[in-house]
Amino acid sequence: MRKSTFSLASRPKSSLQSRRFRWRQGVHILIAMMLLFLLVCSACSPVPEGDPPIARAAEPVYATQTNAPAPDYRVLLRQPSLADGGGTIRPATASLPLDAKALGDLWITRVQERGALLGSGLAGKGSDGPVVMIDTGFTEAEFESWTSENRWTVPRHIRWSFVAPMNLQSVSAAAKPLIRLWPAATARTGLQNAALLGGRLELRDGCIFAGDFGKPVDKLAWFHAEVGLDVDASGHLILRNRVSGQTLARLGEDVVWSGLVRPVPRLTARPRPPCIRPVARRKFLSSVRQNQPRGFKRDIHVRECDGSLALP
Repeated sequence: MRKSTFSLASRPKSSLQSRRFRWRQGVHILIAMMLLFLLVCSACSPVPEGDPPIARAAEPVYATQTNAPAPDYRVLLRQPSLADGGGTIRPATASLPLDAKALGDLWITRVQERGALLGSGLAGKGSDGPVVMIDTGFTEAEFESWTSENRWTVPRHIRWSFVAPMNLQSVSAAAKPLIRLWPAATARTGLQNAALLGGRLELRDGCIFAGDFGKPVDKLAWFHAEVGLDVDASGHLILRNRVSGQTLARLGEDVVWSGLVRPVPRLTARPRPPCIRPVARRKFLSSVRQNQPRGFKRDIHVRECDGSLALP
């Protein structure tokens, strides 16, 4: 007699198992449909063209200081100087050699080409004597470095003079964001004749202007290299001597200056700063001497020129 076989796999499923199977299958289909829906929505979403907009930096706000009270210069005069002294002089230590004239002319050319010639003197009373003294715009350390780099032997029959080192930046970190540019020479200043004048120095929208007493303050200021800009303890913008550190004047004060010295060469800035942009030709002034009550005086050099200003 043949036996019948039976296995668990061939056993018919109960109705409960069948419902569970259909439920799981339905859940899987629902999940698949939701994923498909999300993909379709994301494909249909608008995509911005180009790069995202870049946030613009805020426009700088420049300072204006047209009227400032004079500080107590008696207190300022008592402050110690940052400089050990003035410039230095290296006296001649040898007699004139036979080629003194040729040597002197050579060194005048060298210093002049370097942009550091402040003056010179000749031996005798004529105009064809040999050079026996040269005033330079170098500090003594700068002169030593320059001559050593070029392997030059400095003639000992010439008396040399050197300027004092500058101990301050042209514009302090506190003052830099308050102005558009600093209108000053980069070459050091030598001795020069100057007439005594006076007026006001004003800062308007980051530009420094000068004007004679009784006249509009509408000329752009031009300072010598030894003048710097800083902010004092009371928050006023001040001019400082970059060698000694002493305060020369506050912008917005009545001052006395020496000038006009000589024309400043025509200089062109690219791009032209807003101080220059409104006018094609404008006078430049720079000051030299500031006078306070009791005859107190300080050097603030000034010059005049036509043209546009070079950025330092």
